[in-house]
Amino acid sequence: MTRKVEKRASTVEDATAAALRELGVGPDEATVEVLSEGRRGLFGGRSRAHVRVTVREDRSNGEAPVTETVVQEAEQSANDAAVGTGQEPAPHELEESTAAGDGSEGSEGATPDRLVELNEEADLAADFLEGMLDILELPGDIEIEVDENQAFVNVVEVGSGLLIGRRGATLEALQELVRAATQRQIERRSHVRIDIEGYRQRQLEKMRDRCRDGIAQVRETGEPFRLEPMDAYERKVMHDLVGRTGGVTSASEGVEPRRRVVVYVSDE
Repeated sequence: MTRKVEKRASTVEDATAAALRELGVGPDEATVEVLSEGRRGLFGGRSRAHVRVTVREDRSNGEAPVTETVVQEAEQSANDAAVGTGQEPAPHELEESTAAGDGSEGSEGATPDRLVELNEEADLAADFLEGMLDILELPGDIEIEVDENQAFVNVVEVGSGLLIGRRGATLEALQELVRAATQRQIERRSHVRIDIEGYRQRQLEKMRDRCRDGIAQVRETGEPFRLEPMDAYERKVMHDLVGRTGGVTSASEGVEPRRRVVVYVSDE
C-alpha cells in the first residue's frame, strides 16, 4: 500500500519536513506535491502552505528523487460559490454489515474519482478550519488523511481545549458546521471527519476496548451486548472489529442519534 501524508505549515519547507518526519523517510525517498504555497483564506488573511508527500516505491534503487509542483489557484469564497443542495446533512453513509470471522474491512477500495472527491472535501474543510483558527487567534497545524471511505482533518498543536469542549460537545458542533459549509460548496454530501488534537481517535480507541470487552462477554454468556450510541463511522469500525473475530456477529439498531451496535453470538 502506498504510504502518503498531507501536511500544512507556514512554509512549503516546514510542511515537507513535517511530512518526511512522520513517514520516517528522507527527501530522496519521497515524491513531494505542493498543493498550495499559501493563499488568501475564506475569512481573509493568509492560509498555510499545503503539501502531499508520498513514499516512493522505488526508493531503494538509487534513482533520483521525483518532485512535482501542483500550485492550485484560490477558489471563490463559500458565499460566492455556495449552491444549496436541498439535502439535509447526513454525517456518514457507510455500509454497516459484518460476517463473523471473515476478516473483511468492509471495502474493496475506492475508485480514483472517489479519492479525488474525498481529497477535495478535505481541502475545503482544512481551509474552513484555517479561517476559524485565524478568527479565534489560535495556533495550530492541520493534518489530512484520506482512506477509501472518509476524509480526516485533524487540527494539532492548538494549545487549548477550546475547540473540543466538555465531553467533545464543541467539537461535535464544529463537525456539523464544517460539514455544512463543505456540502454547500461541493453540492453533495460530505464525508469529512474533523478532529482536534486526536480527541476523536482517543475516544475511538476506548470504544474499541469496550467492544472487545463486549465480544468476550458475549462469548462467555451467549447474551447480546449493546454498545453506546455512535455515529456511522464509529459503528463501521466496531462492525469491522467484530467481523475479524470468530464466533460473534453484529448489527446496528435504533435511529440517529441513538443508533448503536449490538454484538451477538454467531449462528455459524
